[in-house]
Amino acid sequence: MDVRLAQPPAETQAQVLRIVLDTHVVVFAAGGELAPARKRLLEDATSELYLSAVTLWELTKLVELGHLVLPDGFAGFMRDLCSHPRYTIAQYDADLMIELHAIAPRMHRDPADQIIVATCRRLGASLMTDDARIRRSRLVNVL
Repeated sequence: MDVRLAQPPAETQAQVLRIVLDTHVVVFAAGGELAPARKRLLEDATSELYLSAVTLWELTKLVELGHLVLPDGFAGFMRDLCSHPRYTIAQYDADLMIELHAIAPRMHRDPADQIIVATCRRLGASLMTDDARIRRSRLVNVL
C-alpha cells in the first residue's frame, strides 16, 4: 500500500499570489480609491497580502507631518490595519537586512522603498505600487 500523500493535479490547485502593498496603495485602499483590477486582486481569497513594517512607520510619519488626514483618527486606523485578518505584517529580521544590503546599491536611496523591495524579494512576492523608480529597478514584479 502506498502511504504517500496524493497531490491533486496542478490545474486544481489554486495559484497563490503573494502581494506586498506599497504605502500609497494602503492609503488608496483605505480611501476606497483603488483601480478595479487592483481591488479584485486584494479581494481575491487566493491572494496573500503583506505590509512591510516600514509601511506602518511611513503612515505614522505622513500623519505626523500633516500629509495624511484620517477622518476616524490615527489610533483606530492603525489598530484596524494591524489587526486586519487579510494582512500579514512582514517584520524585520536578519535575512531581510541581508537582502536589503544586497539590493541597496541597485536602487534609489529611499530607505523605505529599499526595505519594501527587499521584503518582496524575501517573500517571493509581487509589489503593488505606482512608484516609477521601483518599476525601473526591475528588482521585483510590479502589479
